[in-house]
Amino acid sequence: MARKKETAAATAAPGVWSVAFSPRAPFTERYDAQAEINKSTLESALIPRAEIQPVIDFIQQEIAAEAFNKSINQVKYPSQSRKGGMQSVMLDDFQIAAQGQYWDRPGLLNFDSMRTMVDQTPILNAIVLTRIRQVLRFCRPQLEPEAPGFVIHHIDKNHELNAENKQSIDLLQKFVLNCGWEDDPRKRKLLKRDTFPQFMAKRIRDSLAMDAAPVETQFKSDKSLGLDGIYAVDGATVRLCTEEGYDGDDEVFALQVIQGNIRTAYTHYDLTYEVRNPRTDVLACGYGYGETEMLIRVVTHLLNTLEYNGSYFTKNSIPRGILQLVGNYDNADLAAFKRLWVAMVRGIQNVHNLPILTSRDADAKANFLEVGAQMTEMAFGKWMSLLTSLACAIYGIAPEEVSMESFTSGRAPLSGSDTEQKITSSNDKGLEPLLSHFACEYTDFFIRPFSPQYSLRFVGLDGEDADKRFEMRKLTQTWNEARRRQGDEEVDDVMGDCPLNPALISPWLQFKQQEMQAQQADFGMPDDGNPGEPLQGDQPGGPPAPGQDQGEPGQEQGGNPEKREGDFGQSDDSFAKAIDPSRFGLKPIYALGK
Repeated sequence: MARKKETAAATAAPGVWSVAFSPRAPFTERYDAQAEINKSTLESALIPRAEIQPVIDFIQQEIAAEAFNKSINQVKYPSQSRKGGMQSVMLDDFQIAAQGQYWDRPGLLNFDSMRTMVDQTPILNAIVLTRIRQVLRFCRPQLEPEAPGFVIHHIDKNHELNAENKQSIDLLQKFVLNCGWEDDPRKRKLLKRDTFPQFMAKRIRDSLAMDAAPVETQFKSDKSLGLDGIYAVDGATVRLCTEEGYDGDDEVFALQVIQGNIRTAYTHYDLTYEVRNPRTDVLACGYGYGETEMLIRVVTHLLNTLEYNGSYFTKNSIPRGILQLVGNYDNADLAAFKRLWVAMVRGIQNVHNLPILTSRDADAKANFLEVGAQMTEMAFGKWMSLLTSLACAIYGIAPEEVSMESFTSGRAPLSGSDTEQKITSSNDKGLEPLLSHFACEYTDFFIRPFSPQYSLRFVGLDGEDADKRFEMRKLTQTWNEARRRQGDEEVDDVMGDCPLNPALISPWLQFKQQEMQAQQADFGMPDDGNPGEPLQGDQPGGPPAPGQDQGEPGQEQGGNPEKREGDFGQSDDSFAKAIDPSRFGLKPIYALGK
């Protein structure tokens, strides 16, 4: 108050204070004096002082920041942008709170919860293990046609491989099998590298549980020489960074966070993070949509059903009924009956413990009143089949593959009635897309750095139809084509062109005979030659013309045509022997010369 009076006294006219608060002064004078004092006080309060200057600066900065945010949040026109890349919003950072310098996975479940769901649910574990075992069949090079495995081939299917191409394919195959260039098992363990089957088993489990299966890539000291090795990383520990990156480095796009502590930072050259179920959701932060997140309610019902059925055998305290004794029984009889009941029918852990009621009546009898319904077919057999079928449908696998019964008893419209056709349909919906995802990822990030000419592909998936394909090839292939497909050497004689289709052997034999007869006729007829030249019969040593005397047997020229020796005049049996059907175990259906 004293400071305010000093300020007012410095600005107000002398004597104003005495007039403003004097009861003896007229009312109008007091009013004017008070108004002057108020005016001087307000003017002194608006002057910035050193104590309130930081507050004023903060307010001004907030106003400027708000104006800047409004300016950068203007509507974008991608066609008018000079920056490369996508201009649409991929992440709504106004609705998602960043945990420091990275985005945590949004949704009801985090990575650890999703992994625990698979570990604690037997049906999900069975699905994941089945897929792992199926994929492991393809984690080896294909050694035989139609066998399951992987191949590294040229992207141009019509390209003819030379020696250099074959050497490159062999080297890339070695890299895939050892997850790097080190092929010594002990040295590979020191580098913490897995074999290809181990590498795929780890990644498939993480991918099916969390849709997060990152791979750390290690380049050589000279990055132009390509990769040196790859490593499977725990998908539950990788977090994607904000657009600002990490610690001012915008090239860092992911971090490894273990128990809240940042342990490793990754650029796009250090880590490959590809999801199987991508989303355009601006709230997804770039993470995938795992099957376990789709099955939250199904897994909850599965666990509750399993717990309920299991508790029936271990923790059941509900009596199976009430025993009513009607008659005039004394306490000794009742005690003896109870002891007999406990000793004979009570069972282990009091499962069959019953309450006993007595009634005094002239008519002696005993009635048993059943309580509750009995557990039939594990209480909820059809309910369990429904939940299992839903889980299998999300994972794209047939319930028969995990030894479970399908919910529907009828035949599905896109599958056959037998188990083989159902499993084939399951492969098309689940196993083939899974292998295709990993094959594309391996080609783009691990094969292409060495050469864009090659790609990795898993083959032999439809091995169940190998017999059908073989039967189809037999209708159109020749013997040499079949031998070449099997890796055997071709046959040099004419039988190499013999068709495998038994129905085509007879026409082929006729065609070959006609072809041979046409060749003999061409060589036996006279040559037109040039004008003025003698006919073949007039040439010394030439074959006689038609009608010309062919001489006696033993002469230099002519002779009996049946006994005449020559390259083109005699009947050659070598072709008939070559195309003998008995060589193939077939009965002769056409004999030459008959």
